[in-house]
Amino acid sequence: MNKTLTANGKQLAAKLIRAQAGAIFLLACVFSLVQPIAGYTYFWGVVGGGMAVMIPTALFAWRAFAQGGACAAKEIVSNFFAGEALKISFAVALLIGLLVFTTLPHSAVVSGYITALFVQWLAPILFLKST
Repeated sequence: MNKTLTANGKQLAAKLIRAQAGAIFLLACVFSLVQPIAGYTYFWGVVGGGMAVMIPTALFAWRAFAQGGACAAKEIVSNFFAGEALKISFAVALLIGLLVFTTLPHSAVVSGYITALFVQWLAPILFLKST
């Protein structure tokens, strides 16, 4: 992977995180409008669930794209595996923390989590140009 590919990977990761943030914000606003009596608890539940995906995704991108250049091929592969392990571990810890240790509505937290994952899965379709 050369420096250009590393930069492109970082740009795609930043684009993904912005798309996730936008989708989470829209869903949080919808939840707040639908559940006005609950105040902002549904809003923050969706935001928390989305952040449980977005933060680990950012950590993965930082770890995976830390190295560049053809000489660093082994480091690149190990960074991807380490980044993915960090991402999964951190996502599980954040999600469990939100569901167990907060009073946020579980439906809102899970909805935010699933929405952020859905955007992540659609990212290759949305961001990559067809050839």
